[in-house]
Amino acid sequence: MSVTLFEHTVKFDEKTYRGIWVTKPVRWIRISFTISIGIIMLFWSYTMILGILVLGLCLIALVSPSIITKGLHHNYHGHKYLHLPLTYGVSEDLLWVRGKTLDASANWSLLATWQVRADWLILNASGIPQVFLPVSEMKESGIFDQIMQLALDYGKEFK
Repeated sequence: MSVTLFEHTVKFDEKTYRGIWVTKPVRWIRISFTISIGIIMLFWSYTMILGILVLGLCLIALVSPSIITKGLHHNYHGHKYLHLPLTYGVSEDLLWVRGKTLDASANWSLLATWQVRADWLILNASGIPQVFLPVSEMKESGIFDQIMQLALDYGKEFK
């Protein structure tokens, strides 16, 4: 049995969970300028189709944050284990999620992807829920580089 490298317990609320995934605010000045350009393009027959395309992309940029937020709301409420305190941890051999009603672990060889978002290292392994590890706490304890090396060795960065 290997020694635990890092372990912490967290109970996510919906706002914190959503904050991990939605980090970029809508840039209103940039979108307003792009909409203006799209409207100007509508007045010339040579650029009308391009103007429609630009306005359609602006509409997608304006609507997508609310769609993503609704999806994250349903994801959070659909996974009952996220409402409970969970202990996330890693060792040289395993990564795990443990709670009152959940006990799941996987070997590092089952790690599919990893990513760093909003000060969280998120590990996605086959057969277990996502493992959330706080980057700042791992850096304070001096173990971040070792855990990142394991993630680099066994998984691919999700971009």
